[in-house]
Amino acid sequence: MSKSEPNLPVTTALIVSVWLLYGWLLAVATGNRLFMRRPRGMASPCFEVCVPARNEAARIGPLVESLRAQGVGVTVFDDESEDGTGDLAEAAGATVVRPAETLPPGWTGKCRACHALAEGATADWTVFLDADTVPEPTFVARVSAYLAQRGSAKVVTGFPRMIPGLGVEPAYLGWVPWSLLASNPFWLVSSTGKGHNFFLNGQFSAWRTDALQELRPFEAARGAVLEDVTIGRYLARRGVRVDVLDVSSVLSVRMYDTLPEAWEGMSKNAGEVGGGVVGSLAFAGLLLLAGWGWAFGGRFGPALYGALCLTKLLTDGVVRTPRWTAPWMPLTCTAAAFTVLRSRWLKRQGQVVWKGRRYGGRQRPSSN
Repeated sequence: MSKSEPNLPVTTALIVSVWLLYGWLLAVATGNRLFMRRPRGMASPCFEVCVPARNEAARIGPLVESLRAQGVGVTVFDDESEDGTGDLAEAAGATVVRPAETLPPGWTGKCRACHALAEGATADWTVFLDADTVPEPTFVARVSAYLAQRGSAKVVTGFPRMIPGLGVEPAYLGWVPWSLLASNPFWLVSSTGKGHNFFLNGQFSAWRTDALQELRPFEAARGAVLEDVTIGRYLARRGVRVDVLDVSSVLSVRMYDTLPEAWEGMSKNAGEVGGGVVGSLAFAGLLLLAGWGWAFGGRFGPALYGALCLTKLLTDGVVRTPRWTAPWMPLTCTAAAFTVLRSRWLKRQGQVVWKGRRYGGRQRPSSN
């Protein structure tokens, strides 16, 4: 018996795992690219927009002006900003809400802001937008048309176009939409009405206001830094389906300008995706397997590498990120794995910093 024979079962299992993983990624990415719902048609506004904002002076004015020009009401929660964000929002035509007290213990700033905005909402639908989003002139009309057509829906979210940052920032940040759009069959759940994606995108979400005020999702997720993932899981437990759209034609977002900003920004919450230490380790391991599994494919290695790049190109077609980033996928996945592990370590050390506030410890969201 040769010395290499005992390793054959392990090698075979690894190769089979790689084929299965790449097959799943390719199938899901293709389905989401071809069949994910998109807002079409035009309708009068049926919602109001709520924006949580902390130190967003450079962005809040143009965002509010764009929305007000489309005939929709805008309410901004000025989360103890120090740069005049609230005054600029008011000057642009928004109603501004300011907190009566400093951030209470056990809450993150965004959850406190969104909860307060939800409590005061009065329109049929409430749409939450992050301050770094950029709506197109047809955003309100097209989203209103979709909400009118989907009368049974209670929660709608979606993927905006990702405006690339400078240098290699798009190659690094590309793992975020790719890891979602190549692993989670959003189109299948939305089209069949079966199952749940356990997902919400905090950059854009639309809620039927009566359901929003009954479910109180931001209160349930009050201590979560990655509140949208927490809320997605909360909605799944409550049996509330979420429609997930491709909104890249009507909404854009520029999350970060440079690679260091993206590294620090994603390090604050990437570890939450796995749900715990074991989950984070598993997620990091899957990222490394996806990034480098093709190297174990022998003569099929180049084809497997091509399949990996194709999954990235397919997801790029949804969020419209630069296609030159696809060949970087092994390095992108490696950087993503280290980001997840660093994020988990920062949380355990109580060194998570977000919008100038430090979070840490073992805070857990309510399960109400």
